[in-house]
Amino acid sequence: MNRNYFTYKVLIFIFTSFLFSSYSKIDDLQESSNFKEALELCKEHHDPNDVEILWRLARSYFDIADQTSNVDIQKENIDRALPYAQKALKLNPLSAKANHWYAVIIGKKGVLEGTKQKIINSYEVEKYCLKAIKIDPSYDGSYHLMGRWHYNVAELTWYERGIASLVYATPPKGSYDEAITYFKKAMEANPEDIRHYLWLGKSYYEKSRYQAAKMILKEAMTLEMKNDSDKLLMKQVKELYTKL
Repeated sequence: MNRNYFTYKVLIFIFTSFLFSSYSKIDDLQESSNFKEALELCKEHHDPNDVEILWRLARSYFDIADQTSNVDIQKENIDRALPYAQKALKLNPLSAKANHWYAVIIGKKGVLEGTKQKIINSYEVEKYCLKAIKIDPSYDGSYHLMGRWHYNVAELTWYERGIASLVYATPPKGSYDEAITYFKKAMEANPEDIRHYLWLGKSYYEKSRYQAAKMILKEAMTLEMKNDSDKLLMKQVKELYTKL
């Protein structure tokens, strides 16, 4: 074997191992709710052509936005996240996480910018989220996002539906029943995430299935809260539970 070729293969192996180690460290920080540290590590290893780093950067900014109810902080971080999500998707349209995080970011941006933009962006959310599920049907986050999509479309007021009709010939169609189906799938994939329980409970509530809502919310109250986002969600769980 040519010595130069062998050296090249060894260097590629070392570099690849280093990258996977970096991804793993970032994911471990994110999983342990050290979101700022995860973001800093993403920045440290930033490569404009590395899809794996780009979608992790988008996720990191979203995670920071998700820890607060301050709209200004949310907008600032979502605006920072979007270019990374767009670039990751452009580089690899077949990356499940690139599709997922683009759908998450564009959806959140629409919500923050008002009714019309929320409706406009909803078509992209559905398109890219369904694509993410098709590529990776094991990820709970994409099921949750589709559940939220159906819930949000189902709760549109007549005024909002009028705006949707002006924007598109065929307004988006969603239902609480579909939302329930997706939230259940999300729970099956990850039974430790309080988000799935809260939104399944909210969907049951909207269908007037109060006993089912009460049971799932009671179960949610037994879960461990790992970060500020979980605390905000638990507050919503308890508020909804008191209505039942």
